[in-house]
Amino acid sequence: MHGSAPLFEVVPAGIFGPLASANRQHHWVLLCRLYEEFFGPDAPLAPPVGFQRREITAAIERYLLSNDPWEDEDAQAPDAPLNVRANAIHERFRAAGWLRQERVGAREMVSMPPLVAQFLATLVEFAEHGPTFVSVKVRSIEWQLRQVVEGRAGGDALDEAADQARRLLVSLSSMSLKVRDLMPELSRAESTAQFARLWFERYVSSFFVGDYAELHKADHPLARRGAILGMAREIETGDRRAAVLGWYAEHLTSGDAGRAEARLARSLRRLHELERIDEYLGRLDEDIRQANRRALAFLDYRLRAPAKLDVLLARAIRGALAAPDDALRLPVAPGALMDEEQLRPPRRKPAAIARSANAVARPTPEQQARLALLRRIKRARLVTAEDMARYVGRHLPADGRVDSAELAIDSIADLRAYQTLLTLALRSHRIGGLRRDDPLTRLAKGFRVELVDAGERNDNGYLRAPRFAIHRIRKTA
Repeated sequence: MHGSAPLFEVVPAGIFGPLASANRQHHWVLLCRLYEEFFGPDAPLAPPVGFQRREITAAIERYLLSNDPWEDEDAQAPDAPLNVRANAIHERFRAAGWLRQERVGAREMVSMPPLVAQFLATLVEFAEHGPTFVSVKVRSIEWQLRQVVEGRAGGDALDEAADQARRLLVSLSSMSLKVRDLMPELSRAESTAQFARLWFERYVSSFFVGDYAELHKADHPLARRGAILGMAREIETGDRRAAVLGWYAEHLTSGDAGRAEARLARSLRRLHELERIDEYLGRLDEDIRQANRRALAFLDYRLRAPAKLDVLLARAIRGALAAPDDALRLPVAPGALMDEEQLRPPRRKPAAIARSANAVARPTPEQQARLALLRRIKRARLVTAEDMARYVGRHLPADGRVDSAELAIDSIADLRAYQTLLTLALRSHRIGGLRRDDPLTRLAKGFRVELVDAGERNDNGYLRAPRFAIHRIRKTA
């Protein structure tokens, strides 16, 4: 797809297979444990050639001993021997690309590819993501840009600041979706106390921006986004642009100046997107207000409504059946309590309007004459292949070349043919020449049009346009 990130050029194509199976939860926990114990930053330094296969399968066996049952999938029964199951899981991770197995001498050594380890670390970070603290990100962006402006850092600081600005906007835009998705889950609470606990524990503490209450204060770092945008403009147009562009070309694009220019423009564009942060905060405020109104209405309903309405209704029915007649008499005056004359009359649907066919009106002679004139006007402006062949054939000499100054214009059809030839000349002058799918190519049969001088104008009394020449295409034997 055009413009999409090339994910499967970086990670193996089948890497999501274990995480899309029936045992995806077990596979995810196993990958996290292997990453934490062998391949992650908290694990001991791995040997250069990797770990022995037996060490990895032993770690999988330890997990299988304490985490069962597993679903039956891919002909691997959950009641198979422990070592068989561990080896089957190892093979599945290896086939999917999570693990890499190499033979070193007589031993089978297992490692995790660096890009896959980085991808797994990103997934773990995403799964453990908490509330966003906007102030920290804004301070970091401002500090890095100041380092670039003052010459104490290069393009690496600018690129990191741009990435942080993009992540900040993505976090704020997704926060509204979290607020809207939370309300149906809270509404399923069985009691008012459970709803209130979930509301304050999950909604306020986990789904809000961590410093949301401070966002609209004058001294909040978000108010410094004007300074951030000013430094971005200074880098874009100031003396530091050449140094930053050189860093991009040297470290990110292998000396390609064009790609470096595009990469720098992308980083600056991401920083300028901070101007839209008020839109995201305004939408977040509206979602939070709506969520607050729904939560208060739900709590008010829970507190006002009887806890066991069905029990109370059953008790009232039993009391009414057991009560004497005098106790059930309504305290109203004698007479008819309800009468048909007091009821609202039924609504009468109005009768449908009788429909008739549309009358056919014959055009007048004037309308027919105007229509015929319109057809003649359109035909006079239309240039077909036959019209073009007749016009060019009148002027193209035997030597096979004619200049545009020698073309005669005696009618509207001649003027339209001249305009079409001029368009062919201009389009042929573009980079790559006249495209094959250009609809004008079907008009140039047996000749080609060449732009003589795009700067020199030729005035034939009707058009003042660049000069062009028509060349006959000679058929080769």
